[in-house]
Amino acid sequence: MKDDVVIEYHLDSLGTERADQHIAHVYCQEGTCVLYYNGSHILFSAGDCMILINSKLLDGISASDNFKCTAIYVRTSFLKICSPPNNYFVRGIMTLFKNPVMSLLPEEQEVCRAAFQNVEQRLHRTSHHFYQHALAIALQGLFLDFHDFHARIYGFVDVPVQAASLLMRFFSMLEGGECRTHRDVAYYASALCVVPKHLSDTCYKLSGFSAIYWIKRFTLQEIKRLLKDKSLTINQISDMMEFSSPAHFNRYVRQNLGVTPTEYRK
Repeated sequence: MKDDVVIEYHLDSLGTERADQHIAHVYCQEGTCVLYYNGSHILFSAGDCMILINSKLLDGISASDNFKCTAIYVRTSFLKICSPPNNYFVRGIMTLFKNPVMSLLPEEQEVCRAAFQNVEQRLHRTSHHFYQHALAIALQGLFLDFHDFHARIYGFVDVPVQAASLLMRFFSMLEGGECRTHRDVAYYASALCVVPKHLSDTCYKLSGFSAIYWIKRFTLQEIKRLLKDKSLTINQISDMMEFSSPAHFNRYVRQNLGVTPTEYRK
Protein backbone atom coordinates (compact mmCIF):
# COMPACT_ATOMS: atom_id res chain seq x y z
CA MET A 1 0.00 0.00 0.00
CA LYS A 2 2.92 2.33 0.72
CA ASP A 3 3.52 4.72 -2.17
CA ASP A 4 0.54 3.37 -4.11
CA VAL A 5 -0.81 6.91 -4.00
CA VAL A 6 1.49 9.92 -3.56
CA ILE A 7 0.51 13.60 -3.54
CA GLU A 8 2.99 16.37 -4.36
CA TYR A 9 2.65 20.10 -5.00
CA HIS A 10 5.19 20.38 -7.80
CA LEU A 11 6.16 18.49 -10.97
CA ASP A 12 9.69 17.50 -9.96
CA SER A 13 8.88 13.77 -10.05
CA LEU A 14 7.75 13.79 -13.68
CA GLY A 15 10.29 11.96 -15.81
CA THR A 16 11.77 10.14 -12.79
CA GLU A 17 11.57 6.50 -11.75
CA ARG A 18 8.44 7.24 -9.70
CA ALA A 19 6.66 8.54 -12.78
CA ASP A 20 7.58 5.36 -14.65
CA GLN A 21 5.70 3.29 -12.06
CA HIS A 22 2.80 5.69 -11.50
CA ILE A 23 0.31 7.62 -13.61
CA ALA A 24 0.25 11.32 -12.76
CA HIS A 25 -3.03 13.23 -12.41
CA VAL A 26 -2.35 16.95 -12.07
CA TYR A 27 -4.45 20.07 -11.54
CA CYS A 28 -2.95 23.55 -12.05
CA GLN A 29 -4.22 26.15 -9.58
CA GLU A 30 -2.07 29.09 -10.61
CA GLY A 31 0.54 30.20 -13.16
CA THR A 32 1.69 28.33 -16.24
CA CYS A 33 4.29 25.86 -17.39
CA VAL A 34 5.42 24.54 -20.74
CA LEU A 35 5.80 20.81 -21.21
CA TYR A 36 8.39 19.69 -23.75
CA TYR A 37 6.45 16.59 -24.65
CA ASN A 38 7.19 14.21 -27.51
CA GLY A 39 8.69 16.91 -29.69
CA SER A 40 5.98 19.50 -29.00
CA HIS A 41 5.60 22.45 -26.62
CA ILE A 42 2.35 22.08 -24.66
CA LEU A 43 1.03 24.82 -22.38
CA PHE A 44 -0.31 23.77 -18.97
CA SER A 45 -1.95 26.67 -17.14
CA ALA A 46 -4.35 27.58 -14.33
CA GLY A 47 -7.64 25.71 -14.66
CA ASP A 48 -6.12 22.87 -16.69
CA CYS A 49 -5.81 19.25 -15.65
CA MET A 50 -3.41 16.67 -17.00
CA ILE A 51 -2.94 12.91 -17.06
CA LEU A 52 0.62 11.88 -17.86
CA ILE A 53 0.53 8.21 -18.75
CA ASN A 54 4.00 7.79 -20.22
CA SER A 55 6.57 10.12 -18.64
CA LYS A 56 9.25 8.89 -21.06
CA LEU A 57 7.69 11.19 -23.65
CA LEU A 58 8.47 14.19 -21.43
CA ASP A 59 11.74 15.94 -22.27
CA GLY A 60 11.48 18.85 -19.83
CA ILE A 61 9.33 21.40 -18.00
CA SER A 62 9.60 25.19 -17.80
CA ALA A 63 7.34 26.69 -15.11
CA SER A 64 6.49 30.30 -14.25
CA ASP A 65 7.53 31.65 -10.85
CA ASN A 66 3.93 31.59 -9.61
CA PHE A 67 3.16 28.07 -10.85
CA LYS A 68 1.14 26.02 -8.35
CA CYS A 69 -0.32 22.57 -8.83
CA THR A 70 -1.42 19.40 -7.10
CA ALA A 71 -0.12 16.12 -8.52
CA ILE A 72 -1.59 12.77 -7.54
CA TYR A 73 0.57 9.80 -8.52
CA VAL A 74 -1.25 6.45 -8.62
CA ARG A 75 0.77 3.26 -8.98
CA THR A 76 -0.37 1.33 -12.04
CA SER A 77 -1.00 -1.84 -10.01
CA PHE A 78 -3.28 0.07 -7.59
CA LEU A 79 -4.96 1.79 -10.52
CA LYS A 80 -6.56 -1.52 -11.48
CA ILE A 81 -8.31 -1.66 -8.10
CA CYS A 82 -9.92 1.77 -8.40
CA SER A 83 -10.51 2.10 -12.15
CA PRO A 84 -14.16 2.76 -13.09
CA PRO A 85 -16.09 -0.29 -14.40
CA ASN A 86 -16.07 0.90 -18.01
CA ASN A 87 -13.72 0.86 -20.98
CA TYR A 88 -13.70 4.59 -21.65
CA PHE A 89 -10.16 4.89 -20.27
CA VAL A 90 -8.89 3.18 -23.44
CA ARG A 91 -10.05 6.09 -25.60
CA GLY A 92 -8.57 8.47 -23.06
CA ILE A 93 -5.20 6.76 -23.19
CA MET A 94 -5.09 7.11 -26.96
CA THR A 95 -5.73 10.84 -27.12
CA LEU A 96 -3.73 11.68 -23.99
CA PHE A 97 -0.63 10.04 -25.43
CA LYS A 98 -0.65 12.87 -27.96
CA ASN A 99 -1.62 15.71 -25.59
CA PRO A 100 -1.94 15.01 -21.84
CA VAL A 101 -3.50 18.41 -21.01
CA MET A 102 -7.23 19.16 -20.84
CA SER A 103 -8.50 22.75 -20.47
CA LEU A 104 -11.51 22.85 -18.15
CA LEU A 105 -14.60 25.03 -18.07
CA PRO A 106 -15.13 27.09 -14.87
CA GLU A 107 -17.69 24.64 -13.47
CA GLU A 108 -15.39 21.71 -14.31
CA GLN A 109 -12.55 23.42 -12.46
CA GLU A 110 -14.70 23.47 -9.32
CA VAL A 111 -15.48 19.77 -9.74
CA CYS A 112 -11.81 18.96 -10.29
CA ARG A 113 -10.65 20.90 -7.23
CA ALA A 114 -13.25 19.16 -5.05
CA ALA A 115 -12.26 15.71 -6.36
CA PHE A 116 -8.56 16.40 -5.66
CA GLN A 117 -9.38 17.60 -2.14
CA ASN A 118 -11.46 14.48 -1.49
CA VAL A 119 -8.55 12.23 -2.50
CA GLU A 120 -6.15 14.23 -0.30
CA GLN A 121 -8.46 13.90 2.72
CA ARG A 122 -8.93 10.15 2.18
CA LEU A 123 -5.20 9.58 1.71
CA HIS A 124 -4.34 11.22 5.03
CA ARG A 125 -7.16 9.58 7.03
CA THR A 126 -5.25 6.35 7.65
CA SER A 127 -7.28 5.53 10.80
CA HIS A 128 -10.35 4.78 8.67
CA HIS A 129 -11.33 1.14 9.21
CA PHE A 130 -11.93 0.76 5.48
CA TYR A 131 -9.06 2.99 4.42
CA GLN A 132 -8.06 1.29 1.17
CA HIS A 133 -11.62 1.00 -0.11
CA ALA A 134 -12.46 4.61 0.84
CA LEU A 135 -9.33 5.85 -0.94
CA ALA A 136 -10.11 3.71 -3.99
CA ILE A 137 -13.64 5.12 -4.21
CA ALA A 138 -12.32 8.69 -3.95
CA LEU A 139 -9.88 7.97 -6.77
CA GLN A 140 -12.61 6.34 -8.85
CA GLY A 141 -14.65 9.52 -8.51
CA LEU A 142 -11.66 11.56 -9.70
CA PHE A 143 -11.14 9.25 -12.67
CA LEU A 144 -14.81 9.46 -13.66
CA ASP A 145 -14.61 13.25 -13.55
CA PHE A 146 -11.56 13.11 -15.82
CA HIS A 147 -13.50 10.81 -18.17
CA ASP A 148 -16.33 13.35 -18.20
CA PHE A 149 -13.95 16.24 -19.02
CA HIS A 150 -12.40 14.13 -21.78
CA ALA A 151 -15.80 13.18 -23.24
CA ARG A 152 -16.83 16.84 -23.37
CA ILE A 153 -13.60 17.80 -25.18
CA TYR A 154 -13.19 14.84 -27.54
CA GLY A 155 -16.72 13.46 -27.75
CA PHE A 156 -18.13 10.42 -25.99
CA VAL A 157 -17.37 7.04 -27.50
CA ASP A 158 -18.68 3.81 -26.00
CA VAL A 159 -15.72 1.44 -26.30
CA PRO A 160 -16.65 -2.24 -26.82
CA VAL A 161 -14.97 -4.71 -24.47
CA GLN A 162 -13.23 -6.61 -27.28
CA ALA A 163 -11.85 -3.43 -28.84
CA ALA A 164 -10.64 -2.21 -25.44
CA SER A 165 -8.90 -5.53 -24.77
CA LEU A 166 -7.24 -5.54 -28.20
CA LEU A 167 -5.90 -2.01 -27.83
CA MET A 168 -4.62 -2.59 -24.30
CA ARG A 169 -2.76 -5.74 -25.39
CA PHE A 170 -1.32 -3.89 -28.40
CA PHE A 171 -0.10 -1.04 -26.21
CA SER A 172 1.33 -3.47 -23.67
CA MET A 173 3.43 -5.04 -26.42
CA LEU A 174 4.70 -1.63 -27.53
CA GLU A 175 5.42 -0.43 -24.00
CA GLY A 176 7.11 -3.75 -23.25
CA GLY A 177 9.75 -3.07 -25.89
CA GLU A 178 8.52 -5.11 -28.84
CA CYS A 179 9.08 -2.05 -31.04
CA ARG A 180 12.82 -2.57 -30.62
CA THR A 181 12.68 -5.53 -32.94
CA HIS A 182 9.31 -5.37 -34.72
CA ARG A 183 8.00 -2.35 -36.61
CA ASP A 184 5.37 -3.85 -38.92
CA VAL A 185 1.64 -4.09 -38.24
CA ALA A 186 1.48 -7.70 -39.44
CA TYR A 187 3.68 -8.91 -36.57
CA TYR A 188 1.47 -7.36 -33.89
CA ALA A 189 -1.73 -8.44 -35.60
CA SER A 190 -0.51 -12.04 -35.74
CA ALA A 191 0.52 -11.98 -32.08
CA LEU A 192 -2.93 -10.60 -31.18
CA CYS A 193 -4.74 -13.13 -33.39
CA VAL A 194 -6.36 -10.57 -35.69
CA VAL A 195 -5.74 -9.44 -39.26
CA PRO A 196 -3.66 -6.26 -39.79
CA LYS A 197 -6.63 -4.30 -41.16
CA HIS A 198 -8.70 -5.01 -38.05
CA LEU A 199 -5.90 -3.84 -35.75
CA SER A 200 -5.38 -0.65 -37.75
CA ASP A 201 -9.13 0.03 -38.04
CA THR A 202 -9.59 -0.43 -34.28
CA CYS A 203 -6.66 1.88 -33.53
CA TYR A 204 -8.01 4.53 -35.86
CA LYS A 205 -11.57 4.27 -34.55
CA LEU A 206 -10.52 4.72 -30.92
CA SER A 207 -7.60 7.12 -31.29
CA GLY A 208 -7.80 8.77 -34.67
CA PHE A 209 -4.43 7.24 -35.58
CA SER A 210 -3.44 4.00 -37.30
CA ALA A 211 -1.50 1.11 -35.78
CA ILE A 212 1.64 2.06 -37.73
CA TYR A 213 1.45 5.55 -36.22
CA TRP A 214 1.62 4.10 -32.70
CA ILE A 215 4.37 1.65 -33.63
CA LYS A 216 6.49 4.49 -35.00
CA ARG A 217 5.74 6.71 -31.99
CA PHE A 218 6.92 4.08 -29.52
CA THR A 219 9.92 3.21 -31.71
CA LEU A 220 11.08 6.84 -31.78
CA GLN A 221 10.49 7.13 -28.05
CA GLU A 222 12.77 4.14 -27.47
CA ILE A 223 15.41 5.46 -29.89
CA LYS A 224 15.48 8.83 -28.13
CA ARG A 225 15.79 7.12 -24.76
CA LEU A 226 18.74 5.03 -25.96
CA LEU A 227 20.44 8.00 -27.63
CA LYS A 228 20.41 9.82 -24.30
CA ASP A 229 22.56 7.03 -22.85
CA LYS A 230 26.04 8.20 -23.85
CA SER A 231 27.56 4.86 -22.79
CA LEU A 232 26.00 3.31 -25.91
CA THR A 233 27.51 3.88 -29.36
CA ILE A 234 25.33 4.62 -32.38
CA ASN A 235 26.22 1.22 -33.84
CA GLN A 236 25.22 -0.51 -30.60
CA ILE A 237 21.85 1.22 -30.60
CA SER A 238 21.36 0.30 -34.24
CA ASP A 239 22.01 -3.35 -33.36
CA MET A 240 19.74 -3.20 -30.30
CA MET A 241 16.91 -1.86 -32.46
CA GLU A 242 17.72 -4.52 -35.08
CA PHE A 243 18.15 -2.18 -38.04
CA SER A 244 19.78 -3.83 -41.03
CA SER A 245 22.76 -1.47 -40.84
CA PRO A 246 23.92 1.72 -39.07
CA ALA A 247 23.26 3.57 -42.35
CA HIS A 248 19.63 2.41 -42.31
CA PHE A 249 19.32 3.49 -38.68
CA ASN A 250 20.82 6.87 -39.52
CA ARG A 251 18.30 7.40 -42.35
CA TYR A 252 15.36 6.35 -40.15
CA VAL A 253 16.30 8.81 -37.40
CA ARG A 254 16.94 11.65 -39.86
CA GLN A 255 13.61 11.07 -41.63
CA ASN A 256 11.59 10.99 -38.40
CA LEU A 257 13.47 13.31 -36.03
CA GLY A 258 14.90 15.72 -38.58
CA VAL A 259 18.49 15.18 -37.37
CA THR A 260 21.03 12.40 -37.40
CA PRO A 261 21.60 10.26 -34.28
CA THR A 262 24.86 12.12 -33.63
CA GLU A 263 23.21 15.51 -34.00
CA TYR A 264 20.39 14.49 -31.65
CA ARG A 265 22.94 13.75 -28.93
CA LYS A 266 24.43 17.26 -29.04
